[in-house]
Amino acid sequence: MKLSMLFIAVTSLWLLSGCVEDLTADDTSAYQYLARGNSAQSDDKIIQVISSQASFDDVFYQVLNRSGTPETINFAEYQVLLVMSGSQQPAKVLAVGAFQGQATQVNIVLKAEYAGENCAVPTVVLQPWMLVLFPRVDKPLSIQEQVKVTPC
Repeated sequence: MKLSMLFIAVTSLWLLSGCVEDLTADDTSAYQYLARGNSAQSDDKIIQVISSQASFDDVFYQVLNRSGTPETINFAEYQVLLVMSGSQQPAKVLAVGAFQGQATQVNIVLKAEYAGENCAVPTVVLQPWMLVLFPRVDKPLSIQEQVKVTPC
């Protein structure tokens, strides 16, 4: 089990090794989902850039309430984005829409889909969350959310 998890982690990091740190265009290969789920452990909406192993470990245990050993990430080359939709207005879908390098900053566009105002309350409330691995960049990050409300 541990060997297969190690293989997956090494393969995942190898796939990203070809990514450039100075992103200059829309590059969907510049990021990778480390983990995703539909049952967040936090009622708060969270968008957080994680830049150290200690911070990642804290998020792994305290925010995501996961057990086991967190992945080891080379934070000299990568960063991780934590996004949790929260329970205020539960999202149906949460994903990265775009990852765009500009001259002065890197834009990360998050896509969130919510149910319309008069929709029936689902029996199971979804609280999507995701951890996204991307190359460390020296430019400021601009994180924007594109919201889509779907009618019932």
